[in-house]
Amino acid sequence: MKSPDEVLDYKGDKIHTNKDFCSVLYSDFLTDVHVKAIKDSILPDLWLSGETVKGSVDKSLRNVRQQVCTMNEKGWPLEQILEFARQANNNRYKFELQGFLSYDVPQIMEYDVGGHYDWHIDVGNEVPNRKLSFTIQLSDSSDYEGGDLEFLNTNVKKEHLRKKGVAIIFPSFLPHRITPVTKGVRHAIVGWIHGETFK
Repeated sequence: MKSPDEVLDYKGDKIHTNKDFCSVLYSDFLTDVHVKAIKDSILPDLWLSGETVKGSVDKSLRNVRQQVCTMNEKGWPLEQILEFARQANNNRYKFELQGFLSYDVPQIMEYDVGGHYDWHIDVGNEVPNRKLSFTIQLSDSSDYEGGDLEFLNTNVKKEHLRKKGVAIIFPSFLPHRITPVTKGVRHAIVGWIHGETFK
């Protein structure tokens, strides 16, 4: 992946606590130049179907395509994502974190018309070390309809979470979903910061 011609360091001075639900944080994370660099790194031949559950297809639960989010020789953007997660964790969660795991790396997700992910949590028997989950918007709100990130029993303002370049971070045990896309295509980076399992 080529680096954008802008400074790539994440300064993290604008992490916002959602006033309606304290466990969801968001920040203006990527500029348009950064988003373009990431989207330019997408290789059409590398898309994989993401709706398999234990080896079987279940599009009623999840319908999405995905590929690994690559990084350049300087570690961008994964190093910057880790710094964002570290600052958010220090600001709010205070979890014991270690970083990314090689078998569970961030993915670029593509939700086409009908794409969705029903209610779920990101931590479980197969991935017990996920502590924080994050979503980074690569699409502008006007690029698609539907496709909203929602949290169970919360009143998060969806317009804050649809802005291109925004990063949203939350505990991996928080139930959430992506509503069906009804028009256009939504792209996002999705990933998890790992640590010792919750006790």
